[in-house]
Amino acid sequence: MLKTVSVPDKFAPIFERAEKQVREFFNQQRMAPEQGTIEVHDARYVLVRGAAFSVEFFQIIRKVFGDDNQQQADAFAAGLLYELAHAVGQSDARNFHQTMGLTDPIERLSAGPIHFAHTGWAFVDILPESNPTPDEQFMLVYRHPFSFECDAWLEANAAVEHPVCVMNAGYSSGWCQESFGIPLEAREVTCRSQGDEHCLFIMAQPHCLDDKIQSFAIQNPALEINNQRVDFRHLADISDNQPADWHQGLQQRLMAYARNLEATQAQLSANVERLEREVEERKRIERELKASEERWRELSEATFDAIIILVNQHVVDLNNASEQLFKRSADAIKQTPLTELFGQTQAEAIGQAMERGESQLEAIQLLQEGQETIVDMQLHHTQVNGSAATILAIRDVTERTRAMQRLERLANYDALTGLPNRNRFQRIVNRSIMGSNFSDKHGILFLDLDNFKSINDNFGHSAGDLLLFALATRMSEAIRGNNIICRLGGDEFAIWVPNLAVEEDAEQVARQIVQALKEPFEIQRQRHRVTFSIGIAIYPHDGTDYATLSRHSDTAMYQAKRNGKNRWCAYSDVKR
Repeated sequence: MLKTVSVPDKFAPIFERAEKQVREFFNQQRMAPEQGTIEVHDARYVLVRGAAFSVEFFQIIRKVFGDDNQQQADAFAAGLLYELAHAVGQSDARNFHQTMGLTDPIERLSAGPIHFAHTGWAFVDILPESNPTPDEQFMLVYRHPFSFECDAWLEANAAVEHPVCVMNAGYSSGWCQESFGIPLEAREVTCRSQGDEHCLFIMAQPHCLDDKIQSFAIQNPALEINNQRVDFRHLADISDNQPADWHQGLQQRLMAYARNLEATQAQLSANVERLEREVEERKRIERELKASEERWRELSEATFDAIIILVNQHVVDLNNASEQLFKRSADAIKQTPLTELFGQTQAEAIGQAMERGESQLEAIQLLQEGQETIVDMQLHHTQVNGSAATILAIRDVTERTRAMQRLERLANYDALTGLPNRNRFQRIVNRSIMGSNFSDKHGILFLDLDNFKSINDNFGHSAGDLLLFALATRMSEAIRGNNIICRLGGDEFAIWVPNLAVEEDAEQVARQIVQALKEPFEIQRQRHRVTFSIGIAIYPHDGTDYATLSRHSDTAMYQAKRNGKNRWCAYSDVKR
């Protein structure tokens, strides 16, 4: 059950996952007052009183503008706070998405309100009228109970004639804009500071926000909707009607701020000059290091790695190990172009790495005398006789790569059948679910051989193993395409059926399996007839994660056995 956000039921599973992610994110906190630092997930945070960015900030701006210019002061403060919060919301969203690896727009959005709650802005209640889609139909209707801005104004008992939750609006629209990749603006249309029951917001693309607010007001006539846009453009409209002395006073106050900005700019310029000097010093050191490269030239002969020096992508020098790797003499290799040594495709990859200044390349393939060699490369960019050059240190990793490939296969595939094993199957299912929208449908089938124990007991385990291998082959031929078959272990198999058009497509796969087993298997001159009991569970109706789907498909499989075996049963039928 959601604790830090309220959303319509159809979005609940996505927000539940986000709530867990954000909770784990903020669990990694470190407060070190002796150092003056607060860190969350290795990033610096600061604590700021809510009133300082709400009622107290407005009061400071009112003093700058003068007692008779409260409306203009509020417009300026509101516009500034909205734009600041909008930018912070975008930045926080971008950092969180990258840190947590989020790519789906709804999942990106889902983290925002929960992050919002953990950082003390407000609780978020997203209403059913919302339509979060990355187009002109986008609309988010939401409330902010416990808004820090509104609470600050109410506690100060300060008078204000407009909604006050401008930073709430700016931050939430900034987060959503970064999540969906479209420009978004949010406006508070009712506010507790104005005596309304809720702090209510509507978010949409800027060019259609007014229309959506008007449409919402028509559909909710009991609400007194405030559609005032308080920003810098509104300030301009207000100031046009002011007398000359008002403009003169305002100009003097703004000039004082400008002088402070000029002083800050001067300091920044000094910092830039210092950094430029440091960069030049670093370049000088790099030049000295390059000049010393000749001094370790003789060391290259003491290594087992092949080392060649390239100028204009031609070999100008090499060590003895290079002759062994390329199976040519040094004279035959010198002045040889890169394309002749590595082939066109690999030479282009090396050339591009040299142009980009990369320092490492892995798994480059060489074909020498009909044999494939796999090498890793270290690239060092230098100069030879005033010309740009690249030193390639090449290591033969053929045996290591093949050993890693064997280990990878043993870790992810069943040794008997060659099918994915349980661990790989679970990762495949989890990746498929993480990349899915709530409207997508997938199926998981749990298959258990009927009476397989009698084959092992009567004909031996070798016959049983041969039967499992033949069974896996026939199943793979029967259900080609994107469907994934795995052997869970023993006589248990599972099938992942992604992207169902209709849920009955999963039953069609089960029907194909049953049909494929009608013909007997001939194992060691014995004919064996085998059948499966199959359980079916559908994402997301029967579960939204691997563990739940697996458990429910297993339950359906046992029901199929109770129903007489050699058949399938859907979990939805078990629940009835």
